[in-house]
Amino acid sequence: MDPSAFFYTSCTRGDGWPALTRFHADLEYRLRAQEGYGISGALGAAMNPGTVPSSAVTKAGVMVALYSPRYFLDRGCGLEWAVIQSRMRRRANTEGVQAPACLLPVCWKPVAERRIPQEVRRSESFPGPGAFDWLRERGLEALVSSSDPGADERYYVFVEQLAKSILEAGRAGLEPLGAGEARDMLPAFGSAQGATGPGRPHFRVPEQPRPRPGSAADEPRSVAISYVGADQAWADWMDDVLREEGHTVRQRRWRVGLETLSQTVERARDGADRVVVVFSRSYFDAGNTAPTDWEAAFTPPASDPSWLVAVQIDAAPRPLLVRGVQVLALEGSGPDQAERLREGVMDTVGAPRDPAGGAR
Repeated sequence: MDPSAFFYTSCTRGDGWPALTRFHADLEYRLRAQEGYGISGALGAAMNPGTVPSSAVTKAGVMVALYSPRYFLDRGCGLEWAVIQSRMRRRANTEGVQAPACLLPVCWKPVAERRIPQEVRRSESFPGPGAFDWLRERGLEALVSSSDPGADERYYVFVEQLAKSILEAGRAGLEPLGAGEARDMLPAFGSAQGATGPGRPHFRVPEQPRPRPGSAADEPRSVAISYVGADQAWADWMDDVLREEGHTVRQRRWRVGLETLSQTVERARDGADRVVVVFSRSYFDAGNTAPTDWEAAFTPPASDPSWLVAVQIDAAPRPLLVRGVQVLALEGSGPDQAERLREGVMDTVGAPRDPAGGAR
């Protein structure tokens, strides 16, 4: 088997790309530590979900499925599930023996029993090895993003357990599936409505936006996200978090070299009630921006103090003239941080900082 495709991680980008990439990298490192650097994995969540499955999943000996409510709505993930199941059945039919657990479902985010697709319920691979059942209460994503002192130890114990399961299953040597067969395969779950658009995925979320009591000020808003290309994963995550809340969201990437800071911020503000600006080292280093440009772009006028929601994703120092702007500092992409982002958009954290405020 091709060592570059020893295992495949099936997931959706909307489930928190920073945490997903961390988990995949940690798992790959653990496997390499045990078996040598010839072993590598492939991370799924292609930019065009619902299309022909990645060639990696047609070759990899094991698939780790990081399932969630969003995962079971995604047609691309449904295709990947169908591919690995077909390869397992083919081995069982050819050799007359039951194939080992080459499909390893892992609960990334908890899923209500009624939302588990019928095809998945019938699968012998679901709900997965008993050692992983404890994840079904909170999900692995909560463990990856936790700041609890004991979380890291528990997380790495799990990664080591999963690595052993992958190595054991990978020895089965599943036969690759041809590209033509993969192209014609029906997904095990998901629908065309689960993802749209050629540029990036947008996922339908099963739950309805949570009702908010109070006045019209509590209604969903039109939100723009201003960011630089290096922070695309964060913009995608924020986009999905805010859409779950019922907001209308547009991404506005700073076209560095083609527009100034003020121009990209004005483009984001056009038609938006709120502008979420992804503050980061990459954002601060972008373009040939003068100190006064930062002040002009991000000091809200007294007539409209509520449009700016400055969200900082790292510890990079802000330009001097915007250090008085209050920011919402996120520490990862866990459920608690997602809730802080939602509250920030509704409450507005971008107004000039109170002396006792929380800017850092």
